[in-house]
Amino acid sequence: MSEIPDIVDFLRELPGFDALDDALLSKCARNIDIEYYRKGDDILTIGTDNRSLHIVRTGAVELRNEEEEMMARLAEGDCFGFPSLMNNTPTRNHSVALEDTLIYHLGGETFAEARQKNVEFDTLFIRALSDRLTTKPPPTTFRGVGGQTVQSLVTRGPVSIGPDASIRDAAKKMVEERVSSMLVSDGHGVQGILTDRDIRARVVAAGLQCELPVTAAMSTDPISIDGGAHAYEAAMVMMQENIHHLPITVEGDLIGMVSRSDFMRLETEHPLYLVSDIGRQTTVEGIVELSKRIPALIIGQIESDANGEQLGKFITTITDAVTRQCLKIAETKLGSPPCDYAWVALGSQGRFEQSAKSDQDNALLLANSAPDDADEYFAAMAKIVNDGLNDCGYVYCPGDVMAMNPQWRQTLKVWKGYFHCWITVPEEKALMHANIFFDLRCVYGSQKLVDKLKDSVRDLARTNEMFLALMAKNALNFQPPLGFFRQFVLERSGEHKNTLDLKLHGIMPIVEIARIRSLAAGELRINTRNRLRAAADAGELTATDAMNLIDALDFIEKLRIEHQSRQLRAGLAPDNHLAPKELSPLVRQNLKSAFAQVRVSQQALLNRFHLA
Repeated sequence: MSEIPDIVDFLRELPGFDALDDALLSKCARNIDIEYYRKGDDILTIGTDNRSLHIVRTGAVELRNEEEEMMARLAEGDCFGFPSLMNNTPTRNHSVALEDTLIYHLGGETFAEARQKNVEFDTLFIRALSDRLTTKPPPTTFRGVGGQTVQSLVTRGPVSIGPDASIRDAAKKMVEERVSSMLVSDGHGVQGILTDRDIRARVVAAGLQCELPVTAAMSTDPISIDGGAHAYEAAMVMMQENIHHLPITVEGDLIGMVSRSDFMRLETEHPLYLVSDIGRQTTVEGIVELSKRIPALIIGQIESDANGEQLGKFITTITDAVTRQCLKIAETKLGSPPCDYAWVALGSQGRFEQSAKSDQDNALLLANSAPDDADEYFAAMAKIVNDGLNDCGYVYCPGDVMAMNPQWRQTLKVWKGYFHCWITVPEEKALMHANIFFDLRCVYGSQKLVDKLKDSVRDLARTNEMFLALMAKNALNFQPPLGFFRQFVLERSGEHKNTLDLKLHGIMPIVEIARIRSLAAGELRINTRNRLRAAADAGELTATDAMNLIDALDFIEKLRIEHQSRQLRAGLAPDNHLAPKELSPLVRQNLKSAFAQVRVSQQALLNRFHLA
């Protein structure tokens, strides 16, 4: 067979097979039957005898259970059928060709001989049999809060008072009940919350009469969270919303409250306290000093198995806190702003997806009423904030996408013009800007300004198929690092020789796909996972494809997190460059599968916009 050398070369790149000697590899190649399957063809059906190890040479295969639910999606180099082959049992999964596919069928006797003669080969398949790895990491929690639900922090039932009661009555009841907050309720629902802080700031300091109804001092529409949520989620809500008390519900019924002090029983070094400390600083220098605690906190979260989504929210919440406090310091130094404004985060900060290595991407959105000399004020503000962020470790944007750049410090009218031009005249630079600015999120200032901008952009982007098609084409600039034979394509030279850039070639392609699919669905959600779910809900993407991409993102981010943790512990600056040789064969195999899923989704994107 003239193709045997090609088969040997292909097998030599696969985990397990790379441990076989030349003679055994050659024997495997000679005992392979090659079969072509058209899209939709069955390869193995449930209950049939299986006498071969099946290897995807080209194409894609989906494994389904008895309910025809997708169990796994396989690409070039993936193996299947070994559980039934090794256990000598009927096939348990239904395998289907998702596209025109070429399969190598390795005879069972030769497979058994290879296992017998090579321990590494045998071990790989035994491990794969006993622990079928997936790309989805288990749900995890923040360090210090373990696996506790927020319900477990509730120590007593809710204390409430009617809306007609006086502020004095409410204060007396808080003293009697020994609580620092209470709910205002008419018996049919919660109308508000009254806290010690409210009484100090809104009653005593403001000179408000204590005989007025409690509604005059309470905070309306309090945020609540379900008792089944993890404690870390409650902490995140409190950090993001800058609140000190949080009502807890179970199936819609109020069961009690938690406060920031409740978390002290869990972990005094919880990130919540860093955010609180940042919020008390009156100088940028004070914030810079506190930021030195961030790497240790990141290491702590990683070592407690925080996943990529959790870590992204954790780091971003701290970045937001640093940004907001720098802005408050700037306002104190410069005086009241001359008009309404919004400081917006872009890129990974905008998406709540920052890693241990993050630069700045931000801008200023000003009200149309901004006076002619307003830019002098906002230029000074931007310099204070951008310099402060850089000193805290959030380095200047290499592309100068920062509020310090006057181009990104404009009125709502100008910003609407920017987006209109980017969408209707989508040349290369416009597409680059659109990718960054579609991730915008208000960090401080007027949310209404940001909402007005988003509302003007939503329909314009959704109805412009040419813009979306060009964005899809542009998204192919971020290709998964897989060669024709499914081997990794590594950096060939330079500081990062023989490594993979997990961000540029793994995470960013998924981010791009999610952004485009979400825009096509008329959604302007920000977080990548939420974008994929929204696209699936709108029918722009199948639920299976959305979950496969989320799983791939989870897995790649997990590898990046672990890599950056090792660097931080070693005192090195974290980066996104991972050497595959550091990974086990099975992890390498799963990484290739994650990259292959990204490639399949990119092709589907091209088909969606008729670019293939």
